[in-house]
Amino acid sequence: MGKSFPSLEELAVKAQKAAIQAEDDSLSDEVRQQALLEKQIVLTELMTLLMERIKVELPKPSNMGLSEYIYEETLQNLMIYIFQNIDRYNSDKPVMAWVRFLLNKRKNNVFNWLNWGGKVSYKYEGGNKDGDEYEIDFIESYQPPSLNHLPSEKLMEFIQEDPEGLLAGKLFKKNPKASFQAILLKKYEDKSWEEITQELNLGETHGPIYSFYRRCCDEFSPYFRKYLWE
Repeated sequence: MGKSFPSLEELAVKAQKAAIQAEDDSLSDEVRQQALLEKQIVLTELMTLLMERIKVELPKPSNMGLSEYIYEETLQNLMIYIFQNIDRYNSDKPVMAWVRFLLNKRKNNVFNWLNWGGKVSYKYEGGNKDGDEYEIDFIESYQPPSLNHLPSEKLMEFIQEDPEGLLAGKLFKKNPKASFQAILLKKYEDKSWEEITQELNLGETHGPIYSFYRRCCDEFSPYFRKYLWE
């Protein structure tokens, strides 16, 4: 007879009990330390098994670009949340049901901070033979909410002129070809993150350049408001 392995639910409940014990002030320090150690060990097992299940039931999007980045960012946030909040797991429900709920919630949170907190929406088109809708692509709105009323030509003109030279002076990894200004202009050409990464020879993955872009959006939003809104 083959060895039987614990289920997601069994691991989650075990980790949950250990987490609660580790925070119980009525217990001795020794017992709490032992519970904390057990929590970490069981959570590691849980995360390993959970990732295997997610790869099968909730695989990475087949289309490249922003949707893949959002998937990776969301999954990372999800794992951190579960690790820190296993005590909130409802043992009456399957672990994967909790995961699906948290994934949707975290995905929406990722959408909310993308591009100066602007709206990022996604569209669906058609469906498969079972009637399920499938994702085609993401539509980015990369203007700050306060600038959404501006004609795109005015915003483009500002980016090109860059009156204080701040956009051109902000470089990705000190690469003179990869300034924030250059990246913004390519976004206005409807270039995907994968295309931008390839055209600027920035490596094999678009994740770092997108993180740079997002940080710059936060950093320079006052600059945009100064010339285009106030």
